[in-house]
Parts: sequence; C-alpha cells; structure tokens
Amino acid sequence: MLLLSLPFFYVLGMGFWLLILFLSLLVCANRLREWKGQPKKLRWIRWGLALWTSLVMLTGVELFYALFYDQTDSFSMTNVSRRWYDLHVVRNAQGYRDNHPFLRRTAEGQQRILFLGDSFTFGHGVANVADRFSDRTAARLEQVHPGQFDVANLGNPGHGTPEAVKILRDEILAKDYQADLLIYTICLNDIESFHDEKSRHDLQRGSRKPNFLLFRDTYFFNLMYFRLRQFTQPEIRDYFSYLQGYYAGEPWVRMQSALDEFLELAKEHQIDTRIVIFPFLHNLGPDYPFKAAHQQLSEYFRERGVRVLDLEPVLAAHAGETLTVNRFDAHPNARAHQLADDAIQTQLLDDVFKAAK
Repeated sequence: MLLLSLPFFYVLGMGFWLLILFLSLLVCANRLREWKGQPKKLRWIRWGLALWTSLVMLTGVELFYALFYDQTDSFSMTNVSRRWYDLHVVRNAQGYRDNHPFLRRTAEGQQRILFLGDSFTFGHGVANVADRFSDRTAARLEQVHPGQFDVANLGNPGHGTPEAVKILRDEILAKDYQADLLIYTICLNDIESFHDEKSRHDLQRGSRKPNFLLFRDTYFFNLMYFRLRQFTQPEIRDYFSYLQGYYAGEPWVRMQSALDEFLELAKEHQIDTRIVIFPFLHNLGPDYPFKAAHQQLSEYFRERGVRVLDLEPVLAAHAGETLTVNRFDAHPNARAHQLADDAIQTQLLDDVFKAAK
C-alpha cells in the first residue's frame, strides 16, 4: 500500500495539518453563528473560508500525489521517484534486484548468464522485473531449453565500467561465483565516470535539493520544485548532452583502459563476454547526436573479438513509439525492454538459443 510507504513524520505532520484544517473550520462555523447580522465581521469570515477552501484543495492535491501518484524521474531526485523504489524494488540477499538469490553455483548441468550494467539493466522505472530484457531472456530460454540456464541480473543504478570491473573482480571472481556467459550493458553515460567533472555534476544535482520543508518533505510541492528546476539545470534538462566531447578526449582513453581490464579478467577466467550498447532514448532519430560514439564503442569491441549488439538502429526504427518511462524519465520502458530482448535473442544470443544438450 502507498500509505505504508510514507515516512512516519510525513504521516504525523499531515495528520496534524488535517486536524488544524478541521479545527479552523469549526472556528469559522462558530463565528458565522455568533456574528450573524454583523456584515463587517462576516466579511472576514468569508475571506477566511476562501483561504480555507484553497488550502483544502492544495492539501487534496498533495495527498493525491502522496497516495496515488507513482512515477520516476531520470535522476530519481523527487520524493515521488524515491518512493517508487520503496514500492517496487525488492533486492535479494546479495543486494541485487532479482527474484531469486544469486548463489555461487547453479543446479547441476546448468549454465549461468550474468547481466551487468547500470539503471538501464536494473530496470529503473519498470515496476515489474519480468518486463526487463534480462528477465525476458531468462523466460525465453526456459521455454526453449528448460532447466538448462540460470540468468541473474546484477545491474545497479549509477554503475559504470569501474563498478563493472569491481563486481567482476571482487564479487564474481574473488568469491568464486559461477559465470559462464557475461553480458555487459553499456549506456553512453558510462564514460562520465572517467571525467573529472563527474563529481562536479553530481554535486550540482545534489546541492540543489530544497531546504524549505514544504518543498523538501512533501510530494506534490517537491515534484513541482524539481519540474521547475529542470528548466534551469542543463545537466538535467539536456540529459548528458555534454558527454559528446568525452568520446574524443581523455575520458575515452581512460574508459578503454578500464574496459581492457574488464575483458582481460573475463578472458583469463574463460568467461564468454558479450556487449549490449543502449542509446539515449529521448532524442533518437535522424539527428541522433551520439551515432559516432556508438560506432566508436562497437569498433573497440569488434577489434578485440567481442560480440557486440548496438541497439541504436534497433530502437531508432521504433522512435515514433513511446520508449521512455515517461516524459521526465528517459530510461527505457517495458516496450523498449521488449525490443531489446528481441534483438538480444536474435542477434547476440542466437547461438545460445539454438544450442541444446
């Protein structure tokens, strides 16, 4: 229930506010009776009732957004978006958003496929994990080859290549987890980790959280605060448009070094590694500004003999559809995950789907 997801102090404060509204109405009603026939005094009561009505209407809007509005935003900065996580994200014992535990070994005879990536892999904004491309892949494999594959999603919001290296080295390999096939999903903003401005952009986004309690601790007013803010914050409004130049400079050199380490670790431990490249969905089309970056990444992996699936042409063919979670959240929605899964099955895991014991 949405009510159970509300913070205790919010419920307490709202209860106190509703009590004030109720008591103020009683006061106005009593004064109406006492001041009957006194036009000057009744004028003040009418003004008070008009104010009371306005406050009740705003309170009603706030309660609607607190109890029924359920939507994410790209950076999960609003209280509504953070509550979405409380409602829809369930993590297993190992801390990953998955319906089954991530055990060191699968059942006898099973092969394990691991998905690594950021919020796109995690399924930010996708309430039902069954709608994610990783879970769709798992379901299709179970239909084609029952009991032969175990699929795990190790995606986490904000995880770039350094985090992928860390999970592979310090979790999967160091703790001897079974990994037969590894699919690393790259979003173009992963390169942000390798630029010195990343901390500055993170600080800018975080430092603009409101201090005033009406904007800080509510849902509707907090949401409106950030909706207005996005028009004055280029890093939110343009959603990583400043990253284009990173692929022509030092960040790309650093990213290649991290990717080299990632691929070498997997190769050293005989883990079949494949890559999925996700485009930014909010500006797909003929003028999509990151086509060169897609080609650059694809060529990097092909030169190293790694199978890579670039989803830009796949999803661009459906640019006329709604592929993002909502107009304020540029993450892939369930439809985009479905299209990604179709491409993964036919273009990246075609050999796996054909193979059988």
